[in-house]
Amino acid sequence: MRPARGVAAWLRGKWQASPAFFLTGVAVWLVALSWMRPLTLPDEGRYAGVAWEMLRSGRLSVPLLDGMPYFHKPPLYYWLAAGAMHLFGLQEWAARAPSLLAAWAAAAGLYAFVRRHREAEAARMAVLVLISMPLFFGGAQFANLDMLVASLIALCVLAAADTVLRRAHGRPWRAMALAAAALAALAVLAKGLIGLVLPGAALAVWLAWRRDGRGMLALLWPPALALFAAISVPWFWLMQARYPGFFQYFFVYQHFERYAETGFNNAQPFWFYLPVLAGLTLPWSLWGGGLLRGRFWRAADDPDGLRRLMAAWLVVVVLFFSLPASKLVGYVLPALPPLAFLLAEVVQQARAREPAARHLHGRLAGAGLLAAAAICVVAVNVAAMRPRGSVRDLAARVVPELAPGDVTVALHAYPFDLGFYTGLRQPVWVVDDWEPSRVAHRDNWRKELYDAGRFAPAMGREVLVSPQEWLRRMCEAPDGSRYWIWGEGDDGGWYRPLAGMAAHVADARRRVWLLRVDEAFRRRACAGMPTTGSPGR
Repeated sequence: MRPARGVAAWLRGKWQASPAFFLTGVAVWLVALSWMRPLTLPDEGRYAGVAWEMLRSGRLSVPLLDGMPYFHKPPLYYWLAAGAMHLFGLQEWAARAPSLLAAWAAAAGLYAFVRRHREAEAARMAVLVLISMPLFFGGAQFANLDMLVASLIALCVLAAADTVLRRAHGRPWRAMALAAAALAALAVLAKGLIGLVLPGAALAVWLAWRRDGRGMLALLWPPALALFAAISVPWFWLMQARYPGFFQYFFVYQHFERYAETGFNNAQPFWFYLPVLAGLTLPWSLWGGGLLRGRFWRAADDPDGLRRLMAAWLVVVVLFFSLPASKLVGYVLPALPPLAFLLAEVVQQARAREPAARHLHGRLAGAGLLAAAAICVVAVNVAAMRPRGSVRDLAARVVPELAPGDVTVALHAYPFDLGFYTGLRQPVWVVDDWEPSRVAHRDNWRKELYDAGRFAPAMGREVLVSPQEWLRRMCEAPDGSRYWIWGEGDDGGWYRPLAGMAAHVADARRRVWLLRVDEAFRRRACAGMPTTGSPGR
């Protein structure tokens, strides 16, 4: 028993005294379960697939979706994911590496900021609240852009606030102003203009609250603005030079029109994020009542205005994403660091205000931490047992039989993770009705592929294939050509090349057929169609 107590005391001492030890523990917590589940469709498969296509094609400057330029989002996530895949292979946790790294960076940045302007115990508490929030932990385990941009926004706000406070206290501030500008530029490269708009709006509200014009001038220091432009502008300028119409599509359509329109998916009421934040930050949100007490906001208890900074940051993010009709849970991730800070402040204030109940509040906080961690672990395990549409298991059965020159075809759907799990080196033919009037005004995977094809019309014609064109290509193919057809259970009755064919492999949802072009195939599928060597050819 005594050795166990000695080890526990040593770990507790290291945890409290060593920032490196504490932040290493944070990293282990965030990474430990990242390998457990397959990629979730559509989002994880899409972003991992784009990164893989950039890597395998060697075209790292242009995001690629099925071989075509994909300009829904900027490239930073793809660059980081492609780098992780290059180093570690096509592993799920490598696809999630940008989110994992970003979550750890946000936690480390919050720890450093609070430790500088409060004390070590407050910094540890704020970070523990943050990393055990189920929504934050889930975002760290998810391969998309939301955690990356949330982290960079958080780091930008914290660096900018530190710049303002350094100048107010007469300490050197220019290096931190440059850091804030660089982080804002990276946030723009992560997800576009919100990387500048959200931290800028939060800081503007806080500085107005402080009546701190000099702080604003510090953030607008010309060398910092020049650094922001030098990092953020070149990629966008290069894409416009290569693909005329990029500015209109990326900035006007993807930013402003999609923000304002109501016809996209995931329409939710204005108040949607309030229950999301309350429910997905349990049990910490139960401490939220402390935020409603007037004494919590007394200036005497918050001389540098950090609580007001976090309040401005929280409200700006929630309000910004509440205005459009289309809402996704992950959009509100940038609100979690300030919320974690404020809830940790409530816990710390309760312990300091009532010395007699200090141990009780400490036990309540400890119980909350254990409960939050348990929720996170259970949620990941449940997600691992119920994968959403991944092709991983079927791909593992197909990959050993793939041969160079085989063509992969997807029927009336595009499994975004197909290239990732099969390691395909060539784009997939996607068979569907690509009539513009039936595609252009929808908000789904067809629209994404259709838009990508507009920037590379030749490639679009190659991979976006009508059923008639698919049949013609197969009937004109040389003998021995092989096609892997990914579809669903009843596709054999709808597509002529599959008539009478048994699936090569299958699961509860999908079927994969292997078709070989030979005389038997031509007699069965190509009656009346031109074939290789015929006059029609």
